[in-house]
Amino acid sequence: MLDCFGIVEEGRIRKSPVEIAVMKKAALAAEAGMQAGIEACRPGVTENEIGAAISEAMFRAGGEPPAVMPYVTSGPRSMIGHATWEGRVVQPGEHVFLEVAGCYRRYHAALMRTVVLDELTPSVKSAEWHMMEALREVEKAIQPGLTVSDADNIVRDILAGGDHGGTLITRSGYSIGIAFPPSWDEGYILSLMQGDATILKEGMTFHLIPWLWGVDGNKTMGISDTIHVTADSCESFFSLPREMTVKPASVAGEANLTLASNRDEAAAK
Repeated sequence: MLDCFGIVEEGRIRKSPVEIAVMKKAALAAEAGMQAGIEACRPGVTENEIGAAISEAMFRAGGEPPAVMPYVTSGPRSMIGHATWEGRVVQPGEHVFLEVAGCYRRYHAALMRTVVLDELTPSVKSAEWHMMEALREVEKAIQPGLTVSDADNIVRDILAGGDHGGTLITRSGYSIGIAFPPSWDEGYILSLMQGDATILKEGMTFHLIPWLWGVDGNKTMGISDTIHVTADSCESFFSLPREMTVKPASVAGEANLTLASNRDEAAAK
């Protein structure tokens, strides 16, 4: 009798060109959903309404039901990290944390973005810069032969140098691909963590997550990317801008007045 543990996982960890093409379709759905979610964020809307906008856009873009519905948290509730919407009303001056995974033929591609309904404070600017810098540097370094531990250290070291008060309290990335409820990740196969000498290989796919828990003591913020390792580097599945979406109070207020007007008109009919 032979122990065959890991044979299937070894076959799943490196995606074929056909699988990469399927994940690109999942990414299109994720981007459509994220863009709709960002546009829906403003004071006075509920997290449910944001989640509905994301879901509709994903499915209209060809996406299928993901292993987990999008994560939508606002204000201090973002400190939960991974949580779906629960009806909370977004307040002026708050932020909204979004994490969306598009799905196509059970393959997933995920990304995080943050919407700020106010001017960026110095600490939030620091969080934004360090998360984006972590993505830039780790993606410059990723290629076949780099160890999982080295990739994790790049992200972790950059985030630790910021003046934002936040902390990376999880792994810095995980394998992603085919998935079923209750999770869209393949982290049980391979995660970017310290001390792991596993070598990256062409065809591996990762959701890179330089997110920060506890910015200003009461915010979780994230900017992430899903990539695939190529013969000599890596490529992103996404083209959506990475910067935080900033909707100052004046702009958000105008949007809120329009929303209230629309609701009044709908109620009158």
